[in-house]
Order: sequence, then C-alpha cells, then structure tokens
Amino acid sequence: MSHDHGWKSIESVLLKDGFSFHPLLSKWLLEMTTLLPEQKIQVFEANCGEVNCPVDEVKLTWNVSGIEDSLRLGRGKEKLLKQDIYLAWKKKITS
Repeated sequence: MSHDHGWKSIESVLLKDGFSFHPLLSKWLLEMTTLLPEQKIQVFEANCGEVNCPVDEVKLTWNVSGIEDSLRLGRGKEKLLKQDIYLAWKKKITS
C-alpha cells in the first residue's frame, strides 16, 4: 500500500514574529544562523500519519536576493530541539 510524504505548506511568518507551533524555534534560528529577524520563512512538513511510518520532517525555506534556500529538520514541528537546528545548520554550511 502506497502513501504520500509530499511537502505541505503549514505557515509563513517573519522570523521575528515566531512560529505558532514552537515557542523557541525563531529564537534558536536567530542565535545559530545568519538569518535576520525580518526574514520571511515558509514552513513545510512531510508526514503521512500512519503509525508504522517514521517520516516526520520539517523544511524551512526563505529567499535572499532572489535565491531560495532551505533547512531540513528530521523531526516533527512540535518536537524540534535546539540540537536539531544546530546540526542542520552546521551540515548546511559545511557541505
């Protein structure tokens, strides 16, 4: 049986305004990345909701000078940890 893991848009916010699903995410992003408070962030999530399926991911996208960039986090949006942001950003800037 096949199921969908497609990305669904869930929110678009200015980083300084924070995210409705996580009280600390914007603070962590501002501390650990080069993103600015006025940066507009689009949030996507991928999951299928099936108990036996481990897929639960968040993708943050933004646009700087016409160039789209993103950060993928391998955890559900309400379960994100500071370490997830740190490791994803480190991987992004070193690859």
